[in-house]
Amino acid sequence: MKTLVWTVMTYGAEGWTIKKKQEKKINSAEMWFYRRLLRISWRERRTDQSILEELNEERKLLNYIKKRKLTFFGHTCRSKCTLMKNILQGRMEGKRQRGRPRINYFDNIKSWTQMTTREIYDIILERDVWRQMVHEAVRAANVLGSDAG
Repeated sequence: MKTLVWTVMTYGAEGWTIKKKQEKKINSAEMWFYRRLLRISWRERRTDQSILEELNEERKLLNYIKKRKLTFFGHTCRSKCTLMKNILQGRMEGKRQRGRPRINYFDNIKSWTQMTTREIYDIILERDVWRQMVHEAVRAANVLGSDAG
């Protein structure tokens, strides 16, 4: 499932802006995959936790997407291509629209790493430190996800 289904489902996930609604859909899709794997009907009214315990698994799909997105972001910020950096950082000329600002790509990065913009750009330049920070961010998301589960 992880080699065939997840790779197709997460194609291009590095460029996604993930909001709460998408997180819920990703988590429910993962659980649907597990239910199909065990051939459990939705009518059986089994909890997600019981299915995860039966498979001896944890929810990993969202963390997999987060890890891919964070590593891609670090890779592109270290590259020499300034156009790609400007696109990912969301720098645009002109006035912004009225109302509440939309969640953008970089907002996901800041919320997952719990860091400021300056701290992120300082750490990205050191590949090994960034890689360690990505692992810590995904591990923290996994702990939070299992508590909320």
